[in-house]
Amino acid sequence: MEDAPLSPAQRIKLHRKPLDEADLSSAIDHLEGADAEESLELSPAQCIQEADDTACQAQLDLINAQVKAHMEGKLIQNLAVIGESTDKRVRRIESSRAYTKGVQEFREANAVVQTPPASDRDFSSSRVFVRARPLFDHEAERGEWECVSACGTGVVVHEGCEKVKMGHGRAKVLRNHNFPEVTRIDSDEGVCSHLDYLVQYACSGGQATLFMYGMTGSGKTYSTNLLHGSAPQHLTQAGGVELIAYELVGKKCFDLLAPDKREVYLRVGEDGATHIQGSTVCHADSAAMLESLLGQSAAARETAATGTNATSSRSHAVYQMAVASGGTLTIIDLAGNEGNIETFNHTRDQMKEAAEINKSLMVLKACIEARAAGKVHIPYRESQLTRVLRDALTSDDACTAVLCCISPACSHLERSLVTLRTAVNLTGRSNPRSPVEQVIQEKGVVKGGPATWDSDALGTWVESQEFGDKVVLPEGMNGQRIMKLTAVRLAPICNDDREVAKLLFDALRVAAKEAAKRDREMRREFKAGPKPGSSMTFSKAAPSNPIGIKVC
Repeated sequence: MEDAPLSPAQRIKLHRKPLDEADLSSAIDHLEGADAEESLELSPAQCIQEADDTACQAQLDLINAQVKAHMEGKLIQNLAVIGESTDKRVRRIESSRAYTKGVQEFREANAVVQTPPASDRDFSSSRVFVRARPLFDHEAERGEWECVSACGTGVVVHEGCEKVKMGHGRAKVLRNHNFPEVTRIDSDEGVCSHLDYLVQYACSGGQATLFMYGMTGSGKTYSTNLLHGSAPQHLTQAGGVELIAYELVGKKCFDLLAPDKREVYLRVGEDGATHIQGSTVCHADSAAMLESLLGQSAAARETAATGTNATSSRSHAVYQMAVASGGTLTIIDLAGNEGNIETFNHTRDQMKEAAEINKSLMVLKACIEARAAGKVHIPYRESQLTRVLRDALTSDDACTAVLCCISPACSHLERSLVTLRTAVNLTGRSNPRSPVEQVIQEKGVVKGGPATWDSDALGTWVESQEFGDKVVLPEGMNGQRIMKLTAVRLAPICNDDREVAKLLFDALRVAAKEAAKRDREMRREFKAGPKPGSSMTFSKAAPSNPIGIKVC
């Protein structure tokens, strides 16, 4: 005998756990909504399960909202927390004057060495390149300072922090993290010239792969577009080029060359490799046509606003170009890895998306590290991204390179360090270098006024006064000593003229008040600077078209 349909009230009574008023309301609204007729066909057990799921989800939403509101209240609205500047990102910005001074001293002491493209490359090993984008205008206005410097062929990241140092007390310290193992790229032209060897290797019949790796908003897609403009000229010299372009969004794959951007599917072939079934293959006979196709596919990518970049790529884009000589050039523009600050205002779907992106990047990093270390086992089966790139990760004749893009903003310091430490591991070196610490001697406001004058300064000042010719300063008299004398005791050095002594006394006090006023203004200027409330404000959407500024 079939179970009779239950009313909403009966469904609530059958619930196995006590529900509060909010949960009951959410459950009843859901069960009595548009799908009420459909829910009447459910059995009592299914109704109970549906009520359980709805109540649990409502409870989770309520808890998440309360936690988020609590954090915002503590970190943004609480003036005591802001005044103490407990957030290390905020403290770096508040102390930008001192840290910028330390960075400038470091750059003056370490000459920049240009890194010309090497004529010979070891195609069997993974090469790692690093490029730091310029500081954006909105970051400079927020008080960010540039924490990345060139050094030798690599880069140095400056970490501003505070420590208790012997002989200094609580001092500001600049920790310089040196990464000489990577190859630095300094300009747009350098991106094309340093990575041209991959294009040449593909033209000679080899398999070349380039990964764009780094945090969101660090310039990966920008660098990819540079190569889209330079590579076609060389790739089409020997004949036509076949292009396949697709993006991996979570566990799904979409064709970037299809007009409707349809979903395509990953299938394992008889050779054990993963292939893209149903993808569009476009044939380009000229450099202009290939460049146009690459631009078209790049424009179709999935993007969304984040706290760092308003048009952040939310997928891994793969551009595979097969050359007439039999070689292939594959450029992978990876989605950016993100920290807690960048994902604070994400929706639930965006959080899941970010978790999937970070997971695939971790697997890719493990695969490249294993290849660089010469290990037999490459764990490429752990994600969809590494499955489709199996040949590039496992083939002995494959030439692999990684372009690490980093941000120079001091609030992104942790993400830049993670990217560069990963880059060092990709070169086969696993022992990080210890940072060199530099204590910043920050000069405060030097107090001025008559009390600080020596004998010469006091004599010069007296001579500039109208009554100066009537004052005879004794030998050794300085500002500190004369400020202790009253008008009556100043009379002997004024030829016993009490009126002149009174004028000298008043003039010294006026000079002291003017000096004190200047001291106060200097202190205000010294303390004036960026005062961000909390680094939680950094997670708000960035400008859609951030403008870079030239940083010396």
